Amino acid sequence: MLCDIHDCAAPDECKSQTIGKNPCGFCGLDGCLTQLLKKKGGGFTITSTCPYHYAQMQYQAAAQFAKSSPCTNVPIHCPICPSSVSQAPQTIWKYNALVHLASEHSTDGTPPKIPKQLLVDIFVSKEEGKALKIGGQVTDFYRKEHDIPDTEGLLEMQEEWEKRKRSDIISTISSDQPGQKKNLSSYYTVQE
Repeated sequence: MLCDIHDCAAPDECKSQTIGKNPCGFCGLDGCLTQLLKKKGGGFTITSTCPYHYAQMQYQAAAQFAKSSPCTNVPIHCPICPSSVSQAPQTIWKYNALVHLASEHSTDGTPPKIPKQLLVDIFVSKEEGKALKIGGQVTDFYRKEHDIPDTEGLLEMQEEWEKRKRSDIISTISSDQPGQKKNLSSYYTVQE
């Protein structure tokens, strides 16, 4: 797949290079250091030592599935890893996340609980899998085997989390000053 993306002139040469356990999302090889940094005004910037680093990558667009660009493998933060000395969160690639969790955060072979937001960040829809030529039966089996929700199940979970967040915010606000009505729109934002 990476040969096709990079329009490799010598596919046999490309196939002779092995993909590592933690492949770079730009080139597919081990050894590249990629860092996702949050900008002060919002949004992200991506730095990388990879020679294929696409500096003009629009993070939000790349993270969204589109038939014309089905791959949503973007750098994400691992909320379980400790921050670096400079307080930067650990960056991993979306498609590498489950291997990262198993290799870095398992205890005696037991994988860690996946935080809700990370589950959303690493989710790959069936439509994306199909566009990337990953068989639907393989996806269904893997999800069932590892108790990973399908697209509809994840959307339901997201709706429930949003309701709970709003409920928690409303109850906290209400308990601050009983009897006063509040304008809740200033207390939370809905990401579009």
